[in-house]
Amino acid sequence: MLRLELHREDLMRRTIMGFVGLIIICAGVRCVMAEDKIDVPKVITKSDVEKIVGGPVREPKGHNKNGTDGYYESEWSYRSIEGKAGLYFDVLYAGQGAPPHLTQTMFSMLPADKSKSTPVDGLGDKAIFCPNETGMAMLHVLKGDTLITIGFHGQAPKTVLDSEKSLATKILANL
Repeated sequence: MLRLELHREDLMRRTIMGFVGLIIICAGVRCVMAEDKIDVPKVITKSDVEKIVGGPVREPKGHNKNGTDGYYESEWSYRSIEGKAGLYFDVLYAGQGAPPHLTQTMFSMLPADKSKSTPVDGLGDKAIFCPNETGMAMLHVLKGDTLITIGFHGQAPKTVLDSEKSLATKILANL
């Protein structure tokens, strides 16, 4: 009888220690994942943008922020020093506190101005290219709970898609 009680105590202790270990591992993974959020200017450098725009650009302007609704956003822009060319980036992660399917819902509502869009194969889970009358060509890429938007202004839309796809590929590789 005493032997059975000792066995139960040992089993209980092992179960509790296993559970504690699992909690520590999960907390560590969550910590690492929280720190691995993208910072666009560290992935898409000023030099990368200058090659695409064809000239010097200003320092990037924007922000990285954790939203109060459970999302994280890295939103940045690069503007040419001369002329009106510019590249715009928005990378949105839907976190645990975000509404369910936030990025998928947002993607389904694009393009926001109801202009024409063309599906783009080979990027993320889904991607669309949306040129509009203002001269802005937008590429939207959905990958899991992350929505990437890249906008290019100042060149003909049909000439910028390959550049936007290349930039999106670089961002996707860093998610």
